[in-house]
Amino acid sequence: QQHADLEIHQVEIGVPEQFQRLVDGRLDVGLGRASLAPSTVASELFRLDPLGVLVAEGHPLAMQAEIPVATLAAEPLLLSEEERAPEFNQFVIELCRSVGFVPTLYKGTVGSIRASVDLVAQQRCVLCAPSSCLPIPAGIVWRPLVAPLSRYPWSVLWRAGDSSEHVSSLVRAARTLSQQLGWLEPQAAS
Repeated sequence: QQHADLEIHQVEIGVPEQFQRLVDGRLDVGLGRASLAPSTVASELFRLDPLGVLVAEGHPLAMQAEIPVATLAAEPLLLSEEERAPEFNQFVIELCRSVGFVPTLYKGTVGSIRASVDLVAQQRCVLCAPSSCLPIPAGIVWRPLVAPLSRYPWSVLWRAGDSSEHVSSLVRAARTLSQQLGWLEPQAAS
């Protein structure tokens, strides 16, 4: 609204591809976890997003208000395709290891969020997802993960050294939203 003349072309691609497109000039701004960013990509953390798990409504975990991370040890866990979201997969695996287990992974892969949700609906696996990935399709519920409470770090990403006004405006907008909505504020543990 503040920049009505700004032309936006929104694409859904994984963070590794965002890094590549930022570096080669095909993308001006991206969003994702910055932990694997090359030195040619600048970033600013703007949201710590509660992590949860998607389960089918009929799944026993759906009856709980919160899911202890250790509970996932008994569930086949669907991860993203490694080339699409290695940073998210790493985050989930590190979370599981932090409470003493290596997750049992769902054998097989899917190429879309829709296919992932279908597997969850069939109770073949569970899927970790940040709260910002809502709304959830019918028949699926999202429950926050606790013990420990975990928050996924979203950063705005851009080409290092790019001082163009449109990039600076988007970075400022992410910073402002973060402050207004308290996205970096500590959250009480359950």
